[in-house]
Amino acid sequence: MQDKHRDSRNKYENLKSRIGEVEIQLREVKADRHENERDARLSQAVETLKRLFQGVHGRMTDLCRPTQKKYNLAVTVAMGKFMDAVVVEDENTGKECIKYLKEQRLPPQTFIPLQSVRVKPIVERLRTLGGTAKLVFDKAILFAVGNTLVCDDLDEAKVLSWSGERFKVVTVDGILLSKSGTMTGGTSGGMEARSKQWDDKKIEESILKLKKKKEQLEKELEELGSIREMHLKESEASGKISGLEKKIQYAEIEKRSIEDKLENLKREKHIIKEEIDRLKPELHKLKDAVDKRATVISRLEKRINEIVDRIYKDFSKTVGVANIREYEENHVKAAQHVAEERLSLSNQLAKLKYQLEYEQKRDMDSRIKKLETSIGTLENELKQVQKKEAEVKLATEKATGEINKWKEEVREWKSKSEECEKEMLEWKKQASAAATSISKLNRQINSKEGQIEQLLSRKQDIVEKCELEHISLPTISDPMEIDSETPGPYFDFNQLNRSLLQDRRPSDREKLEADFKQKMDAIISEIEKTAPNLKALDQYEALLEKERAVTEEFEAARKEEKQVADAYNSVKQRRYELFMEAFNHISNNIDKIYKQLTKSNTHPLGGTAYLNLENEDDPFLHGIKYTAMPPTKRFRDMEQLYRPSPFFILDEVDAALDNLNVAKVAGFIRSKSCEGGRNIQDADVGSGFQSIVISLKDSFYDKAEALVGVYRDSERSCSRTLTFDLTGYRTS
Repeated sequence: MQDKHRDSRNKYENLKSRIGEVEIQLREVKADRHENERDARLSQAVETLKRLFQGVHGRMTDLCRPTQKKYNLAVTVAMGKFMDAVVVEDENTGKECIKYLKEQRLPPQTFIPLQSVRVKPIVERLRTLGGTAKLVFDKAILFAVGNTLVCDDLDEAKVLSWSGERFKVVTVDGILLSKSGTMTGGTSGGMEARSKQWDDKKIEESILKLKKKKEQLEKELEELGSIREMHLKESEASGKISGLEKKIQYAEIEKRSIEDKLENLKREKHIIKEEIDRLKPELHKLKDAVDKRATVISRLEKRINEIVDRIYKDFSKTVGVANIREYEENHVKAAQHVAEERLSLSNQLAKLKYQLEYEQKRDMDSRIKKLETSIGTLENELKQVQKKEAEVKLATEKATGEINKWKEEVREWKSKSEECEKEMLEWKKQASAAATSISKLNRQINSKEGQIEQLLSRKQDIVEKCELEHISLPTISDPMEIDSETPGPYFDFNQLNRSLLQDRRPSDREKLEADFKQKMDAIISEIEKTAPNLKALDQYEALLEKERAVTEEFEAARKEEKQVADAYNSVKQRRYELFMEAFNHISNNIDKIYKQLTKSNTHPLGGTAYLNLENEDDPFLHGIKYTAMPPTKRFRDMEQLYRPSPFFILDEVDAALDNLNVAKVAGFIRSKSCEGGRNIQDADVGSGFQSIVISLKDSFYDKAEALVGVYRDSERSCSRTLTFDLTGYRTS
């Protein structure tokens, strides 16, 4: 059984390990498929942009493809983050695409404008280097990869990158050698997954195969059963065996004890048999003597009874019994019954005597007198209540009569009030109708007044226009001839036709006014054709003056633009110089600081760390690559932005460290702080910095100069702070 269990356990562990390997492969393939799904979403977004905007050409992965499959990883490493970039015609197209992505909440993308992107020219002699070195691509692709070479092996890449004139080289294994001398390589799951975008069709087939293999292994594992069940069965069997063994031991012990008891009982049985054999004759003798005595006693009792019967023969006949013994039995029973009845009667007699004495001693006369007096008072009160009841009945009859009178009056007043309410409702209806009619009339009056004001203003405009154009209108000299309340000149309309003096509808008036305007425009155009433009020279001089002012403003703006551009370029150059100065200072000291942080007794030299720029020509377009190799650890590649600052905020940097490394980090920050920097002036490292550290470990924050604690104030429902100065408690 143990051999069978051991074989099944080994088979179970083997199947488990194989299933684990298949699950790891499935996760990797699913990660690749997730990348492919992401790539599909990005491709769909790019297709939408190409359909909406004319200047969108497509993604880098769609516009180019390696000539051979072995160059997939090399081209992926050379392109880096520009592998998924979108190529557009100009900056305006890129801005419109970004605006569209923001409005549609699509994932962000990088755009490369062809007209404004700056690239270095292709070094043609790189095509004739010989060996396996080849240029990656001959404007958008060149911007992404630059003058990058691809080699088959690492030795040739080292010769091209580090001997003589340096070049940026990538091997087919994905190892990148930059001009600055750094080498990036190793297994990178992200890069390998991205390089598999060139051949996406194999992913689904590999997923199906791995799933089938996993299902087959799981079936075998189910048939085998789990190790826990095997352990349970084995433990149950071993428990049963141990229990049976213990039971056997107990049974053997009990068997020995029973055998001992049997031996003792056999001995006792033998002794008892011997004693019985010895006592049997004596027993027979005693039985014979007892029988003889019993016969003698029975004879004597018979003789005594006969004698007694002869003595009490006459008495028994008179009593009516057979013998004296029967009489004695009946007489004794009757005497006992009589004695019991006598005792019960005496007890009842005693109780009655005691009750009689108690009743005789009680005072009944006083109680009777009290009851009689209370009855008299109750009768008097009853008479008074009856009188009051009669008076109340009379009062209620009078009140009911008055209430009935008041009810009749209330009914009359209710009927009158209802009639009044009806009249009031009628008056209210009339008042509301009058108010509505008044409001309508007021609105009509206001509209008419507005129309009159519009007509007056229009009349005034016509009069002013006629005065400007020297047109004389026929007026009435004596205003008393007409009855009009409007001020101003009064025109004579008698010269018009009778058809024009008639009242017309607004539409007819508009038509007539349009006809007059057409005739006036025609007459004005004829007048303008016949009359010369006397103001043309003045207009020409005004235009010349305006042109002169515009040219002066343009020259001033161009000079200002040049000054601003020069100032911008100078600021940009100054920014580059300051950045490079800070970068060179940090890159020169980062290795020393990292060695100081990682050195120990077992590793006195510590680790190695260095910085390099992703884009040395324009470092602000790309990031800084920070490479760190701890002692006895393999190569690590970390990408992050780094901006030097004299002030640091560190949030729980000690959370994942043990006590030894916590002490190292705390000692380093303490030695490089402002006070530590003043005490230890190191020309290579600098004068130190300030820092705020958030920590939950006392071995870390007890090295600080001051503590700030945050707690919740439940009374005010807010957070409060406490401060504590540790400089006075510092040990020398």
